[in-house]
Amino acid sequence: MTVLLGIDAGGTRTRLRLARPDGTVLARAEHSAEDWPALGVEDKARAVESWLGELTGTPPSAVGLGAHGCDSEAECEQLRIAVQARLRAPVRVVNDAFLLIAAESAPSAGLVVGTGSVAVAWDHEGRALHTGGWGWLLGDPGSAWGTVRDAVRALHHAQDRGELDGDPLLPVLLRLAGADSLREVKRRMQRRPARSWAEWAPQVHAVAGQGSPAALAAIESGAQSLVDNIGDLLVQGGRFSRVIGGGSVLVNQPRLAARIGDLLRERFDLTLCLYRGEPVAGALALAAQLLDG
Repeated sequence: MTVLLGIDAGGTRTRLRLARPDGTVLARAEHSAEDWPALGVEDKARAVESWLGELTGTPPSAVGLGAHGCDSEAECEQLRIAVQARLRAPVRVVNDAFLLIAAESAPSAGLVVGTGSVAVAWDHEGRALHTGGWGWLLGDPGSAWGTVRDAVRALHHAQDRGELDGDPLLPVLLRLAGADSLREVKRRMQRRPARSWAEWAPQVHAVAGQGSPAALAAIESGAQSLVDNIGDLLVQGGRFSRVIGGGSVLVNQPRLAARIGDLLRERFDLTLCLYRGEPVAGALALAAQLLDG
């Protein structure tokens, strides 16, 4: 029996789906991503083998794997070789953002905005292109941690100008951080894992609806930078006529999505389409493509 294995190994959780080529789902599983981004290639391959063993005793005919942290073709190829050696089946590995566009008939770019952010596309020769994805310290605009970081930066600038009073974001961040001053918020962010304060992002978006200048500035900055990332894909030779957007922040924050959509139309005459399905379906599409040759 021909069996396809699709894996979406994202930054927060990993989803697996075993299916027949006609789409019939045979089994599914979900795991916390835990230390996946920090694992070496061989450890990642062992993790995939272990997940498959828990899911089924049936060896897959082909495997599609979208892997968070595989940000170049070289990294994807290294992981492909390691996973294929363990599963003894043809494997294709892409950055997990490509799962949004793997099954698209029209040429599309993928824009994922969740805990982090990245934009991807293929060029005319089928090469993978990436922009963004530099992490909370250097980039990931519009993402959960990028939005919180940029909002706190905007508050610091306001304080330096003597314009901090009255911004409704300040008391919210003081409460979330358990701090009594903006400087203490900064110190607590520096001491905590970025994922912990990234969880404040929904409150930043909520306060933007109350007119917070800092929250609105962070969202605008994120939207502008994300659209810059799409422009960088075009400069690299990306081939796409629309942008498929996904990720927990982009899908659940309409203000950000609307602004990105407006900027894409204004600057590049591109349409943003939000993807609300499960990206693991794209991993199954990649596996099916391997069988189709």
